[in-house]
Amino acid sequence: MLKAGFSKSCISPPVGAPLAGFAARLEVSSGIHDDLFSRALVLGNEEAAVAIVSVDVLALPGDFVSRVRAAVQESTGLTPDSVMIAATHTHAGPVTITTFFNPDESVNQAYMNELVQKITESVTDAWRNRFPARIGVGVGHVEGVGVNRRSPDQRPVDEEIGILKIEDASGRTRAVLINYACHPTVLGPDNLLVTGDFPAFALKEIEESLGLGGFAMFVNGTQGNISMGHSSELSAIGIITPGRTFDRAAELGHLLAAATQKALPEIRATDQASMSKLSISTQLPLKHYPPREETSRLLKEADERLAEVSAADGDVGEELRRAKSAHLYASITNFYAKETSTLKDGFLPLELQGIRINGAALVAVPAEVFVEIGLRVKKAALRPIFIVGIANGYIGYLPTRAAHAVGGYEVVSSKCQPHAEDVLVEEILDLEAKLFTEASGN
Repeated sequence: MLKAGFSKSCISPPVGAPLAGFAARLEVSSGIHDDLFSRALVLGNEEAAVAIVSVDVLALPGDFVSRVRAAVQESTGLTPDSVMIAATHTHAGPVTITTFFNPDESVNQAYMNELVQKITESVTDAWRNRFPARIGVGVGHVEGVGVNRRSPDQRPVDEEIGILKIEDASGRTRAVLINYACHPTVLGPDNLLVTGDFPAFALKEIEESLGLGGFAMFVNGTQGNISMGHSSELSAIGIITPGRTFDRAAELGHLLAAATQKALPEIRATDQASMSKLSISTQLPLKHYPPREETSRLLKEADERLAEVSAADGDVGEELRRAKSAHLYASITNFYAKETSTLKDGFLPLELQGIRINGAALVAVPAEVFVEIGLRVKKAALRPIFIVGIANGYIGYLPTRAAHAVGGYEVVSSKCQPHAEDVLVEEILDLEAKLFTEASGN
C-alpha cells in the first residue's frame, strides 16, 4: 500500500536581507510580495521510501544538501540517496550560495542554519502525516511561458509539464508536483520584493483549485537557456527590459496552472505504485583555466577600464555596456579559476539521482542544463524522464556543444568543456537503464 505525505515551511528571509540572482542588484530587500517555502512530498511503500523537496531559493551548495539529508535521516530514517532537494531558482530570494556572477556576496550562516531546520521540518511533518494514497504520473503541455533567450526565433523550448498527482483513498486529488523548464526571472534586478516569481502564482492557483488542504510544488527542468526572453547578460549588468512586472508573473503563472489543471483529469492514479531510487557519483570534463595570477590581472584591467569609461564625458552608453560585460566575464573567470584550482584531475564531480515511480523517473542534476540537452535525453530515453535541474547542489550552467561555439554569458558561466553535454546524456541514460533494470528484476 502506498502512503504519501506533504508539508511546507515558510522560509522567507527578514526584510532588509540581500536578494540573490542579479549581480546588478545592489540594494537589499524592501518587503515580501509572497512568502517563500520549503515544500516536501514523501512517498513510501514496501519497496522504497523517498522525499522530494522544492526550496524557493536560487541554488543550494552540495555540502548544505548533505547537512539537510543527515538531519532528515535522523528525523525520519530516510537515507540520503532517498532525498531529492531542488531549488526553484527564484532570483528574488535570500543569498544561499556564493555565485560566479557575484563572488563578493556573503551568505548569512544564521539564516542557513535556520534553513536546514525549516527544510527538515517540512520533510518530517510530511513523513509523520502520511496517509493511504494513490499516485499518477503524466504530462501536460503549455505554450507561451518560456522562450529560448539565446535563439532569434526563441526556440527550441520544452513545453512539457511533468506531473505527479497524489490522491487519497477516496479518489480526491490532494497534492500535485509539476516539473517545467523555465527561469523564474519575470522580475528583474530592479525588483526588491521577495517572491517565488511565476511558479508561486501557479502553485497558489493549483492549490486553490484542489480545495482546503490542497498542496502543490514546483521543480524546475532544463532551464539553462529558457526564460521570458530577457537577455541574461543585460540583466546581469543591470539593463532592465520592459515587461518585468508582477502582473506578467501572474499571467505566466496562470498559463502554467491552467495547463496543469487541464491535464490532471487524464492522469490515472493507482495505489499499486512501484518505486525505486538510485544515486550515482560521476564527473564531467572541466574547462582549462589560466593561472590565478593571470585571471586576477585580467580582472584588474577590466576594473580599470570600467572605471575609466564610467568617468568619461559624453555619450558612452554602448562603450559602458561593453565594459560592464567585460568586467563581468573577467570576474566569473577569476572566480572559477580559484574555485576549481583544487580539482587536479581535470574533472568536475557531481551527483546524479534518480527516483522511479512506476514507468517514469525523476532525475536530479545539480546544474542549469540547456533545454536542447533535456530534449535530447527525452528523445533517447525508453521511458518518460523528467529532469529536475538545480538539484542536490550547484555546478553552474551546462550548455550544448553548439552554444560553446557561439559563446556568451552562459558559456562563460559554465565550468564544463563542450563535450560535457555528451557525457551527461550518456550518464542519465545509464541511470535510467539501471533504475528500470532493477524494476524488471533482471
